[in-house]
Amino acid sequence: MHRIWALLFTSILLAADPVAQITALSDQVAPELGADALLRLIEKGRITGLPAQKTLIARAHELARLAKDPVRRLPIPGLGPAKADDIALDRLSLETRAIFALTQLDPELGAKAFRYVIKPTPRKITCADGTYDDVTAYAALLRIFGTTEDKLAFVQSLSSHAELSPAAWIADEDVVKGALPGALARLTGDERLFTGLLPDTLAKYIAIPALADYVKRNLEAEACKESSVNGWQRNTRAAAAAAFKFELKPPTFGEGFENRGWLEDDRESQTLFQSLLFARNKNAPEWFTRFAEYLKRIRDGKASFDRQAEMFGAAYIVSPRGLIRENILIEYINVLAQASLQRESPQAWYRQAIALPATVSALPEAEYESVLRGYERSGNPGLVLIASQQRLGL
Repeated sequence: MHRIWALLFTSILLAADPVAQITALSDQVAPELGADALLRLIEKGRITGLPAQKTLIARAHELARLAKDPVRRLPIPGLGPAKADDIALDRLSLETRAIFALTQLDPELGAKAFRYVIKPTPRKITCADGTYDDVTAYAALLRIFGTTEDKLAFVQSLSSHAELSPAAWIADEDVVKGALPGALARLTGDERLFTGLLPDTLAKYIAIPALADYVKRNLEAEACKESSVNGWQRNTRAAAAAAFKFELKPPTFGEGFENRGWLEDDRESQTLFQSLLFARNKNAPEWFTRFAEYLKRIRDGKASFDRQAEMFGAAYIVSPRGLIRENILIEYINVLAQASLQRESPQAWYRQAIALPATVSALPEAEYESVLRGYERSGNPGLVLIASQQRLGL
């Protein structure tokens, strides 16, 4: 309760200065959210004066180093509808933004800050994984600040298929390019990641003779179950084999994704939502019966936080204006405000918390304003911060 009153008091004092409000809130939220908030102020030109800019960047850099996720995780291509989004609140991505922002003000300080960035080591991928560690941000730093020796060390220490594309990107000198065949020769395993990134790898390494051996060796290694059935993975592998005219030993197939018990229920929920969204008569008793069933599915506790938040957002959009929509917004905000994911995975929480304001921004202004006011009145620093950023166009 004390925290809520403190937040409300701060909001009243700083309401006339939204920039000051965001700066104050940056210390009341998860470090990654605070770092992102400060960097947005800098990147959008909302902070003037060199001393103030350097101070905020330094604070953002400190917060970035406290982020829970070391690197950004991207969906492995070909495994479903999941797509990468623009949200990158991991330590490496935030550090990179802070260093680039600092470099705009003081190139020498930016170069020194790069020397404290730890080179990421992507995790090994199993057949149960749907994401991989993206180290592109580190390669971006290497391109600007790295010496030939730094770039060569990166290529010579490759341990993951995920590093091949960044390695090709930084190989702008002959000595670094000369190390790429050795990198290809070392990589075997992580079939799910190999197959997912194979089209990109072929495009970037097609001129390197060692590519053929790399592809053949990995196509013959043990593969995940999904690569044995008709679909994107199998077709991608077959196309690569045909391109090199390989006669391959058939691989053994291991496990695949764990069976998700909620998947069938999720499909039913999507079908139900579609019937609500495209119904001709949204005033009919049958529509309200189906809508009540949809809300029951949200509240039954079976869905993950991500799915529950998505369903609440969908329910808000499809609901009739008035008391019903207002009550759904209150319930939805309560779910966001109380979610333990704020502490456990701030990035995953933020992805859901930002979704509704981003969606309703295309609706009439009154709807957008209603959502922002709801966030501001929630007493949750993270939601108040999002509303403040939305009002400033950050």
